[in-house]
Amino acid sequence: MTRYRFLDPMGDEIADHEFGDHATALAWAHGDVADGPDLPDDEIHRVEYLGPGGDWRWAGAMRG
Repeated sequence: MTRYRFLDPMGDEIADHEFGDHATALAWAHGDVADGPDLPDDEIHRVEYLGPGGDWRWAGAMRG
């Protein structure tokens, strides 16, 4: 499991969870899973994961 953090437009963390892969974390952020966030659709602007060196890395785009 990998720790992911979800950031608002200002770069502040609004949630963090552990997921098995990027696709699941992004689906959660988009509200595409049953236990997704109870936030407005545009509240999460960036998703990052904790890399092996303890640094936060970009996980994927929230918008296409």
